Amino acid sequence: MRLRIKEARLSKGLKQEDVAERIGLSRSYFAQLESGTRQLTPRKQVAIAEVLGVNPTDLVDFSAPDKDDEALLIEAFRSLSPEQRKAWLEWARVAIGSMEDAK
Repeated sequence: MRLRIKEARLSKGLKQEDVAERIGLSRSYFAQLESGTRQLTPRKQVAIAEVLGVNPTDLVDFSAPDKDDEALLIEAFRSLSPEQRKAWLEWARVAIGSMEDAK
């Protein structure tokens, strides 16, 4: 998942301060929401979307992988034995192949 708040804000020609003020937040708090360092709640997502004149779902790209999820997978993979890695890779290839077949 990747947030697209900044892209939407910039496309409207607004500064962080502009949006933050309209939804009752400090600029620094809004900057943290925008960068993803602070969790975006549904209520704040709707408020930001209203200010930017977009659909709340336009502010989030669910097709982009979450970096925390990627890091977790890499860490887990590295902790496996060579035999476990081989088995996992075989499973992943089968899973990816079945997803491709379903398209």
